[in-house]
Amino acid sequence: MAAYDTGGFHFPGHDDPVPELTDAVERLRRERRYGSALDATLRHLRAHGQSSEAYRLALPLLHTGMRRTADPGIAEPVARRQYGNPYFAPIATECSRCTQFWYSGHDIASQVRLVVTNPIGLQCQVCRYTLCRNCLDPQKPRCPQQGCRGELGTPVVPTGRPRGKPANEFTEKLEHVMILWRSTPTSQEEAEELLDLACTWQDRGGITVRSQVNQSDTRDGEELERRMGLVLVSLYEREGMISENGLYRTRVLPIESPGRGRRLVFVTAAPETGAASRLSGPVEYLLFDDPDGAGEDAPASKRRWFRRRR
Repeated sequence: MAAYDTGGFHFPGHDDPVPELTDAVERLRRERRYGSALDATLRHLRAHGQSSEAYRLALPLLHTGMRRTADPGIAEPVARRQYGNPYFAPIATECSRCTQFWYSGHDIASQVRLVVTNPIGLQCQVCRYTLCRNCLDPQKPRCPQQGCRGELGTPVVPTGRPRGKPANEFTEKLEHVMILWRSTPTSQEEAEELLDLACTWQDRGGITVRSQVNQSDTRDGEELERRMGLVLVSLYEREGMISENGLYRTRVLPIESPGRGRRLVFVTAAPETGAASRLSGPVEYLLFDDPDGAGEDAPASKRRWFRRRR
């Protein structure tokens, strides 16, 4: 069997029906609410892990997000944040040279018995080395991978995307996430996006997500910002909001949020045993400095956690 057959994502030969999801997505597609339809598949992937049926439903929707010109007849187009969501990474194809990625039309075509005549790229049929049409030299069909004797052609199957690893692999389950921001507060929608980026495929049932203004001086630099955030985590641990040794189980991930600025995300894994290891239920979002929730338009609390040395 060729390497791309064993390494690429392929839909199983048997059906994996999820009737409720299929009905919901098909209804939203008929209404041309593609963004909401894709969100439905995303919620299923978050809750249940990889699902061939969710991927099967998502692929045609993701393909609409690849169009350069928007269709005015679409009530809800696919948003950029949805198109690049890491939960769809297993069914993406990435260029081995420039890291451009797309969702291959070959998998969609196989569902409806079509032939892709103008693929976005070509792929080695032995090792899955893939080139997009911008990086492809049609005069050189041989695979550029050193030591490979294959040739570039079709089909082009998903290669996945180098998503990196979850921000915190201490355990599979998470207990607490804290987001530090400067000028633009974190909305729940953005918080969910940040969770997807930092905690893909990890169990976050029952965790608390906090968002707080970063009150460190901009001259302090990222290293001191990290230390200040970790002191906050230790304060939450001392107050019983994070279980014992939570600071030890915390990892930090800087994320640039488009249009909103830079965020520092502090991800605390749950312990292997104890009450926090059995957390379940919905995620609780505490997105304002005021514990009671002052509202998105209310000014952030001005109390300082630290005072800069003079």
